[in-house]
This record gives sequence, structure tokens and C-alpha cells, in this order.
Amino acid sequence: MHLNAVKRVKNSEKTLKRYKMKKNITKDQIINTALELIQHKSDVHGVNLREIARTLGCAHTNLYNYFSSYNDLLWETRATLQELFAETVNTKLEAADSTEQKLTGLFETFIEMYTNNKGWFRLAWHEQIAGERPQRDIDATNNVNETLLKHAIEICQEFSGGSVDEDQVKQVLHNTICYLVGEISNYLTGKSEITDGEMLKAHAGYEALNMFIICLKLV
Repeated sequence: MHLNAVKRVKNSEKTLKRYKMKKNITKDQIINTALELIQHKSDVHGVNLREIARTLGCAHTNLYNYFSSYNDLLWETRATLQELFAETVNTKLEAADSTEQKLTGLFETFIEMYTNNKGWFRLAWHEQIAGERPQRDIDATNNVNETLLKHAIEICQEFSGGSVDEDQVKQVLHNTICYLVGEISNYLTGKSEITDGEMLKAHAGYEALNMFIICLKLV
């Protein structure tokens, strides 16, 4: 084939490829795709805008209509992850049949979500994201804290049959979550003595439950 003809064919293929690319990509689609790609990553910065665009089937320049940089997208993705976690906690506890199940479910939800999705754990708890923290992420994180505290207070009230010291519940809940973050962090980075995922979940759940119960004298 003549050289010019070959060039025309290749140019036509490129034009067709661009034509087939999706153009009507929404902000939510971009965030959800980022969540999916990050989900099991050891390094959330291992994903980039080009990979996300390729997964969506659009030009990476389309993403700049919503996000000025990858870090900007990471902040929005973290906020969405916080919202997802709050929804998961609410769903889990609403389905519980007893106070004991609610208390177990409160910590099980945290352990399950973050041990099963190491990239999400890193995004939520480990990774430093450059740029100014947006208000949406601050609000989403505060909502998670308020959701967990609300459930914890209600559980303690059901156990005690009356009022509880809400400040004390808040402090004990904070300490228990910090313990879980440490356990999960050690496991995901290969520094834990427990190498089996199911054993880690059982151990961390048992210890968190006992810590919460003993510190608040629920038994």
C-alpha cells in the first residue's frame, strides 16, 4: 500500500477512536471509577487520571471539566468513601435484632470495609493528599463521627437502661477506633503477627468489643 494511503488509514482509525469515546461523563461516574480502581491498591497514587479516563472510555481531558488535578479527585473520592461508610453502618445496625448485635455490628462494619479494601483504608486513614482539604471532605468525616457516636450512645443507653455520659462514650469510641486503625494498618502492611485475614477480623473484633464494654462498664 502506498505510504500516504497507510497514513490516511491510520489517521482515520484515530479519528474513529476519538469519535467513539464517551463525552458525557458525569462527576459521580469519575469518582465511582476512582473508588473501584483504588479499592485494592497498595498505593492510591498508583492510579492516575489517564487510567480513570481509559476505564470510562473517554479522553482524559474530559476529567478536567470537574477536577483540576488528581489530588482534587482524591479529596472528592475520600469524601464519597466516608459517605459510603456511614451508609453501610446505618444499614448494618438497622438490620440488627438485638443490642448485642448492634454493638458487634458497629465494629464489624469498620473491620470488614477496611480489611477487605486495602486501598480504601489507605485513602481514608494513611495517604497524604496534597492541596487544601475541601469542605465536603470535612463535612463527610464529621458525619461519620457523628453517626458512629449516635449509634454508640444509643447502644450504651439500651445496655444501661438509662442515660449515659456522652463525653465518656465519645472518648472510648475514639480510642477503640484508633485501636482498630492500628490493627488493620499492621495487617495490611505485613507487620502484624496475624497473617490470616479472617483471624485478624475475629481478633480485632473481639478486642474492640471488650475494650468498649470494659471501659464503659456495660457488664
